Amino acid sequence: MSDDRAKTPDAQACRHLAQALLRHIDRTSAVAGAPSTHVAEILAEHGAERFEWAVNEKSAVEEAVGLSAAGVRSAVVFKHNGLNIALDSLLNATVHSTGAAVLLVVGDDPDANGSTSVQDSRRLAEIAGVPVLEPTLLGDADHLVESAVELSEQAGVPVLIRITPTLHRDCSARPEAAPASPIRVPTRSPAPRLDPDVAHKLTKFGRHQRRFLVTAPLIRSFVDRAGLILDRCGGDCRTAVIAVGGTAITAVEMNCCVLAVEATVPLPASVVAWAEAHDRTIVVEEPDPVAEQWLAGRMADPGRLRGRLTGHLPLWGTVTRADLLKVIETDQTCSWTDIERKSAVVPPLGPYEQVFHAIAELHRGGAFVAADVGSSIRLCYPPYDAVDVALSLGSAIAVAGGAARAGRRSIAVIGDYAVVHSGLGGLVSAAEHGLPLLSVVLVNGVQAKTGGQPLPAVDLAGLIRACGIAVCDAWHVDEQGEQGADRLRTLLDGPLPAVAMVQSTVRP
Repeated sequence: MSDDRAKTPDAQACRHLAQALLRHIDRTSAVAGAPSTHVAEILAEHGAERFEWAVNEKSAVEEAVGLSAAGVRSAVVFKHNGLNIALDSLLNATVHSTGAAVLLVVGDDPDANGSTSVQDSRRLAEIAGVPVLEPTLLGDADHLVESAVELSEQAGVPVLIRITPTLHRDCSARPEAAPASPIRVPTRSPAPRLDPDVAHKLTKFGRHQRRFLVTAPLIRSFVDRAGLILDRCGGDCRTAVIAVGGTAITAVEMNCCVLAVEATVPLPASVVAWAEAHDRTIVVEEPDPVAEQWLAGRMADPGRLRGRLTGHLPLWGTVTRADLLKVIETDQTCSWTDIERKSAVVPPLGPYEQVFHAIAELHRGGAFVAADVGSSIRLCYPPYDAVDVALSLGSAIAVAGGAARAGRRSIAVIGDYAVVHSGLGGLVSAAEHGLPLLSVVLVNGVQAKTGGQPLPAVDLAGLIRACGIAVCDAWHVDEQGEQGADRLRTLLDGPLPAVAMVQSTVRP
């Protein structure tokens, strides 16, 4: 492990990754969401002519596959929740094969600080047959992205670059460093295009067979020879740490052998022998024990392993320096049984206060209320406490529609971006079946909870009517005041389904 690599999290980690993408990739798109938002914002700032904000993750990945087939290298940046939305298209891309490089930069959120759930993207990548590379220390981003491009084009599959806040903290509020030198895309030979033999001359089952007989061995060969591990092990070290991805920042200064692993799905085969060469091997990874499970199934003596599965490290969340030091010094296990509860801190009231009070009153009167996970999430807290379900981005209309099918008068509260992202299907279903559903759309023209990224320039009211919604009322929250609340009640008592578009120029 070279000495010039940073040993602490750095505000420039996101910038270095973004600059590497600008050097090696022709087109990038993104869906905002912590912890990957700042990487996308840097791409938007410094590569605007080659960047765009995507409507949702599924369409972004599909566009990247189309670019790949045409010989254009592309990358898509989003958070771990978005991988679920894109999974079907991603899985099909791996069996149909790709041409020019397709990279997915996915931010996992081990502590759910800015997410609705905790998820390890390596799990879904394994299902889809997509290899995963991860930056380990500040300074390796360019080599990592270059390796990802090479692997994608050699194996004909998308490659996932996984980041976590341990290394890639949100640095948007920190002082900028001196402007970097201009990004120059290096001269290179034309990128490959889609192989028509794979796409059109194999049966569906044949493509599945090829994935295991041809593609998987290519990926395995690449990660075993590409130098995607960083070894710092001098002398007789009985205790060792295998640090996966950005957790290397936590382990690098420990007084023991450290193996920082950049290729994490699949792991290089040499990692097994390295682990077996030590009396104790501590596996540090976030959030799931993916590498620990893999090693335990391949080591002659898995009892040498220490990690989340053995109880030496917390079962979930970020692994801290104190957590790791305790294992090294005491080798003790712990019982991890605490369940975190919300703090008593109440978010400030926002521009939709009077509308939310009206919804809370309707909720107390028996209406079912589904909120989305953007601006409408404020309804979950006092003084409103007016939400039955808040599921995921774009879900509120369909969730409320489900309750409406059970005979409940239902209200969905959702932001304008969430409607465009994945909410329109719920409106189509409500209109088709005449459900007793009022959808309240909070219109502010931006993605308010992720930094104010712009919405696509679409006629939202026109889209809503095109879904079959006959009643669509609209007003500005500042102009109507309490009258806006009366309009909500009138809409809920009138012909349903209906939509109320409540506009605000202030971000919640």
